Amino acid sequence: MRNKFHGVFSLLLIIVAIFLALASIWGKPVSTGLVYLAIVLTSPVILLYTFCAKCLCRSDDCRHVFPGKLTQWFPRRKQGPYTFADIVGTVVSLAALVLFPQYWLWQNKTLWLAFWLLIGIASIEILAFVCRGCKNARCPIHSSRDGDDPSKAAVP
Repeated sequence: MRNKFHGVFSLLLIIVAIFLALASIWGKPVSTGLVYLAIVLTSPVILLYTFCAKCLCRSDDCRHVFPGKLTQWFPRRKQGPYTFADIVGTVVSLAALVLFPQYWLWQNKTLWLAFWLLIGIASIEILAFVCRGCKNARCPIHSSRDGDDPSKAAVP
């Protein structure tokens, strides 16, 4: 579990940021809060299916731990290069989670700042620690890093 601390920690930071965003929206009006709640409930499912379910490490070496376990419940996907549709699904689901609440967060600068600090720290954790230990050479993030030795990455 030692090598998975940063993955779990980054997920917790993201979850706290999402709860802050939900709290800033809830009741302004209720329908808007319900829309964001729907985004919060569906975006991770889309992300898990389009990105995590194709990861070579999901079964036994997921650095985030929980997404890898959750993908075991999804239909089996061929592990390999990420398609344009996979990348679009990932980007759109992440963008919806992060960008939709900005108007309401901005109305409370402290919440807005806390949200972006949490997302920023989580992103740094992921890029600096989680991705560095990942063996999925098919990952678009992994393959775009400079200085990686491709011979050390797992390719099916």
